[in-house]
Amino acid sequence: MKPAVVEIAPRTIVRTIVIIIAFFLAWQIKSIIMSLLAAFVLMTGFAYIADWFHDRGVNKTVSALLAYSFLFVFLAFLLFLIIPPLLVQVREFVNNLPFYINKFQEIYDGKVIPQVDNSSIVNIFTEKIGSSLDDVLSLLLTTIGGVVNFLTIAVLSFYLLIERDKIKNNVFVLFPNLPKERVTKLAHKIEQKVGAWVRGQLILMFVVGTVTYIGLSLLRVEYALPLAIIAGLLEVVPVVGPIVSSVPAILVALVTNPIAAVGVILLYIVVQQLENNILVPEIMKAAVGLSPLLVILALLTGGTLFGIAGAILAVPSLAIASVIVSDIVEHKSKL
Repeated sequence: MKPAVVEIAPRTIVRTIVIIIAFFLAWQIKSIIMSLLAAFVLMTGFAYIADWFHDRGVNKTVSALLAYSFLFVFLAFLLFLIIPPLLVQVREFVNNLPFYINKFQEIYDGKVIPQVDNSSIVNIFTEKIGSSLDDVLSLLLTTIGGVVNFLTIAVLSFYLLIERDKIKNNVFVLFPNLPKERVTKLAHKIEQKVGAWVRGQLILMFVVGTVTYIGLSLLRVEYALPLAIIAGLLEVVPVVGPIVSSVPAILVALVTNPIAAVGVILLYIVVQQLENNILVPEIMKAAVGLSPLLVILALLTGGTLFGIAGAILAVPSLAIASVIVSDIVEHKSKL
């Protein structure tokens, strides 16, 4: 009996090599790919507003400009309302920092450490200025880089918004073995899915932040506004975000009023249940269907490989993958 001989076609070998090289090159330019993905996700959020203007006879470019202008004006209005009281609360927190340090030590160590006042804290900071100068410069450069990266993503998303119809109609060139109609339809489904997720997330962030602020204010927890902003912003990271956002609120309550900490814990539990049972089913109807297990795995993978940006983009990436897989399964079932 002759041993079985496995033959590998030269074409298969070439394809495997090409795929390996493609993955290697993609990893080398992963930051660019991440920026493009972020720009695409941002674009899908603006598309709904731009389409509203375009359906009423406004030019595509003007519609895109109006969509961006609308959002930035809205954000500027929110910042105008939020920043003044936020600055006041942050300043109060810094001024009361010595009290919190002593109170925390008194409650959890069973003793009071030597009293710390503002002057001693200033002296400590002054002594550390020289050694921390490099860290400050590094932080400044990182912040500038983040702002530049955000502006780059915003510009990319603007041009994607203007050219999105042309891109969807010509994306089939990248998949010559598939029918043009199928590829175009798939691109449209992906845009709709991710756009629904973006709009849903914005609504969830606003609702969760508002409800958290009202609850913390009723419980008379100090710094309710910045804590509520943290809760709203971290809502973009599913599963993990709401848990992480509760930690600073609980710590503040424990230091200032331990009894109120119980109320804070109950508040975040109620907000979490409200989100899971009412908000997500109603707001995210168009973007549901993602398994919680897959979401957690995507978050862990994205966060491990690409940090915070990877964790944020993990869910829309999973949504894109789900649309592609559903399309493959649908067409296989028709064969």
